[in-house]
Amino acid sequence: MNKLITITLAAATFTLGMCVAFYVVLNFEPCKVYDIQSRYLNYSDKECYTTSDVELIIFGKVLDYDKK
Repeated sequence: MNKLITITLAAATFTLGMCVAFYVVLNFEPCKVYDIQSRYLNYSDKECYTTSDVELIIFGKVLDYDKK
């Protein structure tokens, strides 16, 4: 009888843990930084875009590195 209770408790704990893990993974919103980095990596490989075009697509405005 003790084995049955132990196995049932272990199975219930495992199932509850898996449910919580799936809930957390499915409702996770990635950080904006990851979105920006992945967009930059996807657009920078294309030869038809210049650097300023890529910055305009990703950041919404052209960054001016010379002005400080």
